[in-house]
Amino acid sequence: MQRKPFWKLLLTGTGYMILGNVMSTVMTVALSVIANVAAIMIILFIMTLFVFYSLVFTAAYKDGQREHLMVKNHRVDGPVKGRWTIIGIIMFLIMSIPSVILFIDACVRLFDGYLIPYRMICGMIYPLSLAMGVDYAEITQMPPYYAIIFLLCYVFIPIVTTVGFDFGFKNRFDPDKMMYEKK
Repeated sequence: MQRKPFWKLLLTGTGYMILGNVMSTVMTVALSVIANVAAIMIILFIMTLFVFYSLVFTAAYKDGQREHLMVKNHRVDGPVKGRWTIIGIIMFLIMSIPSVILFIDACVRLFDGYLIPYRMICGMIYPLSLAMGVDYAEITQMPPYYAIIFLLCYVFIPIVTTVGFDFGFKNRFDPDKMMYEKK
């Protein structure tokens, strides 16, 4: 068992991130029948946040468990410090690209109909955009600062990846430790 290279971990994290957005898009489209009720869209947004961030957490958690086994078996001396923080920052930068394009498009009006693919790419944002009243395809009616609000939803990716790795490395979800810990 060897330590995974940085690019493989980044690819895994990005894959989980894309899966979270796809699952969020599917959930939102499935509930589009009742999309005109803002309270339901806010609850759906909270649920898509949970799905997205739990998948991002899982990618780092699995690597933390793997690192824990390698340290336990004396294959490596210790974990690489800040590895998942850097990966989380890169993942945030990847997810900020569509929002930056949306901001530029809202200001300059370069692309026609970019809002529809944006909501499909950034599935976690889809219910929030519907709750904020962006349920149309024309970007001319959307204020540009909405794109910044959408971008801020992804700002916790580096924190979640760092915490996920820490939980996996310290084996915090071990049932034996949780249930039979001496006090």
